[in-house]
Amino acid sequence: MCLIVTLMAMTHQAIAHALIRFDMPEQPLETALVTFGGLTGYSVLVASNLAAGRKAAAVYGEFEAREALQKLLVNTGLVARYSGSNAFTLALDNDTVTATQGNPDKAVANRVSLGKGSYAMILQSSLTRILCQAQPDAFGRYRVAFQMWINSDGLVTDTRLLESTGLKERDALLQKALRHSAMDAAPPTNLAQPISILLMPRPDPAADCQPYMNRVD
Repeated sequence: MCLIVTLMAMTHQAIAHALIRFDMPEQPLETALVTFGGLTGYSVLVASNLAAGRKAAAVYGEFEAREALQKLLVNTGLVARYSGSNAFTLALDNDTVTATQGNPDKAVANRVSLGKGSYAMILQSSLTRILCQAQPDAFGRYRVAFQMWINSDGLVTDTRLLESTGLKERDALLQKALRHSAMDAAPPTNLAQPISILLMPRPDPAADCQPYMNRVD
């Protein structure tokens, strides 16, 4: 499974420079990334086979998001590769890459992981478009978590709700909007699925939706 965290709690610039309080003990990396995304608003796309079995370092204190992420990744053998001001994927660090140059399979896995960060941005844009058009008065005003499966044509073939929006009617509308919807691009061939999505409230959802309200897709 891949893990994506999408949360827009502040503007990109504010996220980048704000001091955030972290109280994160040592824990499995996948769990730590969910917490990190919730605290910072960063979008994360990580293949579980890259994060599995790795421990995130403890992070306590006030830090900017990128500094905290660097501390969190200490001794994991991974580094962040940023695809936007608040989106990243993880890759093997240079020392690990050098150590695995004799292993073609591991080298390919590392190259694949580098390509996934940009797809996190595509997913974020696609989901904003789809849900703004389906829920113009509600999108960006609730928290929800769900999984989805995307085929090689970029079409959503199935979804599963992990955490309700708080209203059954809204949950049903969200799932209806997502099923058989089209992402703006097909996923990388090596992207493990299902993809888990966490959406959080946005500071100005009307402004985020405005570019999509007059479009017919």
